[in-house]
Amino acid sequence: MYQGFYNLTSEMLTQTRNLNVISNNMANVSTPGFKSDEFVASAFRERMMARYNGVNDVTPSGIGTIQLVRSAAGTVTDYTNGAFKETTSPLDFALTGSGFFCIQTDAGTVYTRDGSFTLDNEGYLTLPLVGRVLGENGPIQLPTDDIVADRAGNIYSSDYTQIYGTLSVVDFEDYDTQLLKRDNSVFEASAPGTPIPVEVRWKATERANVDAAKEMTRMMSGERSLQSAAQVLKIYDRLIDKTVNQLGPT
Repeated sequence: MYQGFYNLTSEMLTQTRNLNVISNNMANVSTPGFKSDEFVASAFRERMMARYNGVNDVTPSGIGTIQLVRSAAGTVTDYTNGAFKETTSPLDFALTGSGFFCIQTDAGTVYTRDGSFTLDNEGYLTLPLVGRVLGENGPIQLPTDDIVADRAGNIYSSDYTQIYGTLSVVDFEDYDTQLLKRDNSVFEASAPGTPIPVEVRWKATERANVDAAKEMTRMMSGERSLQSAAQVLKIYDRLIDKTVNQLGPT
């Protein structure tokens, strides 16, 4: 069997997953607070060759390894901040620097950089399709969207006579080991985050940190690799067919 089959089929599978990651980044280029992912591939030991000191020797000594398969090592999330986008909605917030908003869900607290909030039917500040936004004293409930907010994340009535709540913002020491990315631009954490002081921008959202031009270049490169592997695989198939039909037993 041609060893190239291992290389080519693993390359096709790897590039297919790579294109899925890139496509997800491109699809979320307009999603506030979205953090892009990068696919990482690596080789692994598929076969070990050994040398025997005679046909009766059952104690082989290794002489090396050969890497025949390229496989997925996982995806790495880029947590760098995106640019700010000014809005007209009084329910939009963005974080300057590190930190995450806290969102209450039925399954527990999740964390996000997406500050494009709305009000649910009970007047709670909500991240659509996810849950209620947590303040320092629990979910924040507003009687109206006619509000103002300061840089500390305090939300007031329009005349500053009443405070409705303060946005809860937390951070983590190691994003790669403590956070797990989920749908809707939220993260689950292995342990609660640490509350931090942070500057909040009102009537603004954080753009996705996706570089569309870079992702398009990576997509074209991945598609070419996938197509090349598929074409060479067809050549291998024709070679085997020719070998069997012309050189095999008649």
